[in-house]
Amino acid sequence: MRKVISGLLILGAILLGQSTIEGTWEGGIIIQDIELGIEVEFIAEGDSLTATIDIPQQGARDLELVNVGFNDPKVNFELDAGPGLAVFSGELEEAEIKGDFKQGAATGAFYLKPLVEIEIPYTEEEVEIQSTDEVILEGTLTIPEGEELSPAVVLITGSGKQDRDENIMGFKMFAVIADYLTRNGIAVLRCDDRGFLDQGEGGLGKHMSRDYAEDANAQIQYLKMMSMTHNEMPVIDTTRIGLLGHSEGALIAGMVAADNPEVEFIVLMGGTVLPGDEVLRAQMVALLEAEGMSSEKIAEQRELQDELLAYAITGEGEDELRKNLEKTTKKFIKKETTRKERKALGNLDEWVEKRVQSQLDVVQSPWYRYFLKYDPREDLAKVDARVLAFFGEKDVQAVAEQNAPALDELFKEIGKDNYVIKTCCKANHLFQPAVTGGVSEYSKLPKEFAPCFLPAVTAFILGEPIPDECDHKEEGCQKAKEGGCPKAKGHDCPHSK
Repeated sequence: MRKVISGLLILGAILLGQSTIEGTWEGGIIIQDIELGIEVEFIAEGDSLTATIDIPQQGARDLELVNVGFNDPKVNFELDAGPGLAVFSGELEEAEIKGDFKQGAATGAFYLKPLVEIEIPYTEEEVEIQSTDEVILEGTLTIPEGEELSPAVVLITGSGKQDRDENIMGFKMFAVIADYLTRNGIAVLRCDDRGFLDQGEGGLGKHMSRDYAEDANAQIQYLKMMSMTHNEMPVIDTTRIGLLGHSEGALIAGMVAADNPEVEFIVLMGGTVLPGDEVLRAQMVALLEAEGMSSEKIAEQRELQDELLAYAITGEGEDELRKNLEKTTKKFIKKETTRKERKALGNLDEWVEKRVQSQLDVVQSPWYRYFLKYDPREDLAKVDARVLAFFGEKDVQAVAEQNAPALDELFKEIGKDNYVIKTCCKANHLFQPAVTGGVSEYSKLPKEFAPCFLPAVTAFILGEPIPDECDHKEEGCQKAKEGGCPKAKGHDCPHSK
């Protein structure tokens, strides 16, 4: 065992009255309902204190901070960035820095907690993997201790430029999954997305799901190659290599498993099963309902969405669509924002024009157009590997009641019998225990998974029985006394109203 920075949020023993805050701290910037994860490293040299900041969701690493100061308990530092000087002013209290954030017209809060070096009961290695002539993936491989060969899983992130930890609003989902699985005897490989550190590539841009499938295949081959002679000892059971994909990553896992018979299992985590245009229609309604929007306003948004989808597929009708988007955006600004907020936007006409253009650019991107037309069932029908499909009943991005029955119907139709479909009564799209499931709720919830999720995934990968019911109950739901989550292969949660 060796000491590493765990990637998990662990409090250190920082005492009030100390003369320095030297070391690495992790936290987030919160503006309204959006949270950006950050990591700040303070370096003390004599009487001076310097610092750098990482913002993983923006692909920013080792940015130099200025005007760094610590006069116990006050902490301050600044970042000279594109949108303007970002100013952080806070105080250290009980091993946590909390304070105010301001950048231009944007104001919010920030917090930081110390990271410490800890002993981990497994080996952790940084790796580089050649996917194509142009693409080299960087990632982390964690290998359990012991002499037995370990099953291994490749983690595949969801849409957008994601790092290897799939850090979403401060929740390092894949770091938590990798730590848990490895502690339970499963090797885990997780990589940054191709183009992650290049602001001009990746995400909803020129790369499509098939490109990321190519990267996942390269990671499988890497595991097979290194498992033959790792420190002169084989460590991975090459007959038990599989995939875990979240959101779009679940879709990609199906692609890879359909064409690669070497994949022994796949875990679909909040994945979609139907064509993209059907998914997006259900998604939008669920998103808006979770945020409390009226049925009349949802109907208006559905009509506009239909125009956007038609334009994405055909490329026709841009002038009329642009007019409708401008009209809708101006209406929103007038009714849903304050005078102060409108003033902060600057020239409203220019702001509206940029917002409309950004929407048009997204729906005409190669990724978006591919997603709309792709039907995951075509690949899922070819998958021989074992499948665990895990849905969240409160997921508003991959709606369980739309996708779980569709997958069950497909597998029954083709006679597949080595699969399990589970829906967690508490889980949102990040598999957090949620209240509404809405996106605005993500950053406010604890950075942890619903209690049923990780034990079920671990048991499935190891080939052990998965409990029909989870060990938790949702308080206040209609049938809470009947148990937890649904039966295996079922999609009607007993907690459904």
